[in-house]
Amino acid sequence: MMPAAYSTRPLTLLFLSCLIAPASIRGDDLPDWENPAVVQINREPVRATFTPYATAADATAGGESSRVVSLNGSWRFHWSPTPDQRPVEFYRPDFDASGWGEIVVPGNWQTQGHGVPIYTNITYPFRKAPPRVTLDPPRSYTQHELRNPVGSYRRAFTLPDAWQGQRVFVNFGGVKSAFYLWVNGRRIGYSQDSMSPAEFEITDAVQPGENLLAVEVYRWSDGSYLEDQDMWRLSGIFRDVDLIARPTARVEDFHLTAQPSDDHQNATVQVEIDLAFAEGASPEGLEASVEITDPSGAAIGTAQAVAGTDPAAERFRTATLEVGNPQLWSAETPHLYRAVITLSGPDGVLECIPWRFGIRSYAHDDGRFLVNGRSVKLKGVNRHEHHPRTGRYVDRATMVRDLELMKQANINMVRTSHYPNDPVWYELCDQYGMYVMDEANQESHAFGTGSRTLGDNPDWELAHVDRGVSMAERDKNHACVAIWSLGNEGGSGRNLAAMRRAMEEIDATRPYFYHADRAVTEWMDIDYPTIAQVEAYFAKPQRKGVLVREFSHMMGNSGGNLPEHVDALYRHDQYAGAAIWDWVDQGLIKPASGVMRYIEDPATLSLLDGETWAYGGDFGDRPNDRDFCLNGVVGPDREPHPHYYEVQKAYQPVKMTLAPDTSKVQVTNRFDFTNLASLNWRWSLLADGEEVGGGALTPPDAGPGEVVSLEPPGFADLPEDGREYAGAVYAELAEPTEWAPEGFVVAREQFVLRESQFNVPPQPGGGELAVEHSDDEIRATGPATSATWRPSTGELVAWRVDGREMLARPLQPYFWKPANRNQAGNKYAERLGLWKSAAESSKWGGRVVPGSSGEVAVEMDTELADGVGQCQIRYTLHPSGQLEVAMTYEPLRADRAPPLPKFGVRLGLAGGVDEVAWYGRGPHENYADRRTAAFLGRHDLPFAAYHTEYIYPQDNGARTGVRWLELRSEAGLRIDGRQPLTVRAWPYTEEDLESARHPADLPNRDFVDVNIDARLHGVGGDNSWGKRTMDQYTLPADEAYELRFVLTPLDAGGE
Repeated sequence: MMPAAYSTRPLTLLFLSCLIAPASIRGDDLPDWENPAVVQINREPVRATFTPYATAADATAGGESSRVVSLNGSWRFHWSPTPDQRPVEFYRPDFDASGWGEIVVPGNWQTQGHGVPIYTNITYPFRKAPPRVTLDPPRSYTQHELRNPVGSYRRAFTLPDAWQGQRVFVNFGGVKSAFYLWVNGRRIGYSQDSMSPAEFEITDAVQPGENLLAVEVYRWSDGSYLEDQDMWRLSGIFRDVDLIARPTARVEDFHLTAQPSDDHQNATVQVEIDLAFAEGASPEGLEASVEITDPSGAAIGTAQAVAGTDPAAERFRTATLEVGNPQLWSAETPHLYRAVITLSGPDGVLECIPWRFGIRSYAHDDGRFLVNGRSVKLKGVNRHEHHPRTGRYVDRATMVRDLELMKQANINMVRTSHYPNDPVWYELCDQYGMYVMDEANQESHAFGTGSRTLGDNPDWELAHVDRGVSMAERDKNHACVAIWSLGNEGGSGRNLAAMRRAMEEIDATRPYFYHADRAVTEWMDIDYPTIAQVEAYFAKPQRKGVLVREFSHMMGNSGGNLPEHVDALYRHDQYAGAAIWDWVDQGLIKPASGVMRYIEDPATLSLLDGETWAYGGDFGDRPNDRDFCLNGVVGPDREPHPHYYEVQKAYQPVKMTLAPDTSKVQVTNRFDFTNLASLNWRWSLLADGEEVGGGALTPPDAGPGEVVSLEPPGFADLPEDGREYAGAVYAELAEPTEWAPEGFVVAREQFVLRESQFNVPPQPGGGELAVEHSDDEIRATGPATSATWRPSTGELVAWRVDGREMLARPLQPYFWKPANRNQAGNKYAERLGLWKSAAESSKWGGRVVPGSSGEVAVEMDTELADGVGQCQIRYTLHPSGQLEVAMTYEPLRADRAPPLPKFGVRLGLAGGVDEVAWYGRGPHENYADRRTAAFLGRHDLPFAAYHTEYIYPQDNGARTGVRWLELRSEAGLRIDGRQPLTVRAWPYTEEDLESARHPADLPNRDFVDVNIDARLHGVGGDNSWGKRTMDQYTLPADEAYELRFVLTPLDAGGE
């Protein structure tokens, strides 16, 4: 049947008139919610997001409207595990629901104690047999018992007296996955497509006094086949519900375009208004006008909307205004004008509709993405709508926090993966300045990505088109919407082509993107590319450019080699942009009871006592994909992960390099519309990590793309005093913005101007050392210290200083690093497992080496891993108790050996640690392939903050470039490098990390596990299911390595 949603859209109707109910589906045999030929019943045409007001003054002021009543809040609710068990007549006003509980709307019922949250990436949570969703699944599936849960909602409401004579509508912002609506016992309609609005007219069903709204929501429907996104599968009324009063003649919709002229000296604002009339209403005497004010509130002008000459087109009117010297909208300059549409009749104003809009243009040209005629590089991120307590519902304050953090991270584009987001998100993106790739709610990943998918099945054409049209109609007026995406991982074929054709009838001013069908996209996609794959694509001429929809998979401890990706983006003109996967860890909060329930303030992001972070399977959900939902740049609580800062640094809009053999800093402006002179600039100078100089710099006059030089005065003529010098340049906001205060650093770079000498002064005193040597051990003893070595294992097994035993576990050569979640997916343990026990399984030999100045040196060596390489470790004990360690590796038969996970040692430091201080890169966690944002300096942290608590335990906590580090407590330890070191320290062991599945599984040992390394395998990040860390951040077994450092005990005063 023809969807009523399109009955008043002539252009769309023209296209859709060829769509009929698929012959292969017998609609009479199936319920609406298992029939792709039924996507809605009696739903109003999807329209642009707007709020009607009673007067122009109210419209200009904004805020709450007397024409809108929110139904958000507490509703009566009943949950049924199957459709057969639902209360069939619950919608009747005389139905006794007094025994029902309550539920908060908007919200998901699983986050409020009903049913089971299910996390799965690709696998459908029900038996895959389209369009059916209730056939027998495997017995292990959650859905086997909970076949298709139904939520029954009831809400009483009373209409305002002032609404008498108005038409009344109810608007649902989002309901997952399908629902029926009744008012006062009268069935109104049906809708699916969880992520688009559903509006119904209920004028004829409402009455004076109290009314009853009843909604029956099905967890699964045939629409769920197109909602196979990588996310928690949650259900219910999860977006706003509003009652809306409209006059008998109303603005049904409008389409506002605001295009600048080619020279940007003028702009044309055109508003196409679509009027609707209730039965018996007449267009006679109606006037529609549009008033525009500039971003400061100054009036620009008012234009009457005029109808065409065809009397049949009386309902379609157009207003056109010219704007001189327009302030153009972009992500850097989000200037918003205001339009107020006023519809008047013979008796006065009928309604007023305000809209904030930006004047801008979007285009594509030979692979480039153009904003206002300029090529813009899209430095993006994918964002699921996710809140750890409320699930799919995200409150406005959390959206604002997301945008603030994104802007501060220099992100300029968000892909609404993989569905249209809450309308508030677009309003905020307009306001804060963020390009949006708006994505249709279309993914059927479990069918694969070729042409034998739902994307090429004619039975599903109507459902595809409906979803694309709904998105385009709703979001067409937003300045931020830069690119339309036809969905994600839904295959290719006729339905995608039909989607694009239908959407272009609505809006042809924006480019289109789809990764799996080159016939319907302006750009090609390279799925999670390596740098090599990007270079291979551009090695020969290409007809289409590249827009990478997903790259740099941020699962757990990730984010490696991101600067290399950004450099590749800027290296190729046809490379339009890329979006990181993804923004936020999709962890849910699990209370001790195991059942999610709202607290007093359900918008609270952080954990409370007794709560933990949960991922797939933690609620007993089956099937599940465990922690594959934890891919965020930030945590569920919006606390930045360490890799957040690498994103911020790699995406920064200024590139700075030190000119060779000079103190000049070459500065490249990577802004698109901003002169560098609009920022404040300063420099600083560190000597051995302590600031010894700094000051303001004259802001450089450099437009977008231009290159200039800066000469920080302190970078030249450094004193010859043996200290290491590092200089830095910072570019800061000169004025506060919506997203950051004045002084916020938007770009920075640090340069080592003179390298460290790595001098470690010997600790004096201690008397003479005596040595005892047996077959099993070597022991050195003196007045202040003693040490015991086990020559057969290469270990230092005991080390006492001033009567205190320093070691709870031996200091030993150790070449293993636990996998992070990227590496767990590329067979890291299998590929590199040779090195896990390489040191302890090898036969070592040891000897005492004569030394000078009273120290004792013990040297031990072995052939590692059946002759792959020769390893030698030398321990030098000074009479004071100071211990020097030197270890080398030389390859022997290593041509086929896997890389070393690390080259270094580990030890168990006796006792606890309260604080860590160091001179090296920091303050946040950093690795060889993720450290450009971690500046060299002196840092200190509580020990609990030195290691990183990922939701799924894995390798963590490294600090690279360490010159020295102190583990402080009542009696601590200082580590001095004779080279840059990488140091990790935990209150648990590697073995604990590898067996834990949640942070609560990690014990708090009575010692500290310390790893001291010359080199450590990078974190990687291209993806988490096979791609490996870039070669330059690994440790090839056929290369030589050396490690040298000194250990000095600290007393209670840290001396």
